[in-house]
Amino acid sequence: MVDKKRIYYSYKSIEAYDKYDDNVRKIIQDDTDQDIWICNRALPPTCYPPPLSEECIKKLKELSDDVIVHEIED
Repeated sequence: MVDKKRIYYSYKSIEAYDKYDDNVRKIIQDDTDQDIWICNRALPPTCYPPPLSEECIKKLKELSDDVIVHEIED
């Protein structure tokens, strides 16, 4: 079984959220087979997806410097 890690992510600006959110959600959906997860209502939001594979986390981090990804330590 692949080890999965918990993360949270946000964006540096509302413009970055508008530009990258669809791509971020697609990457996460492809990895988890889920399309709903917790996000706060701020703009830009901070979101807490299901646990992700290392490969998925790497893709998110490489997408743009405007996408902020933090790994949650267990």
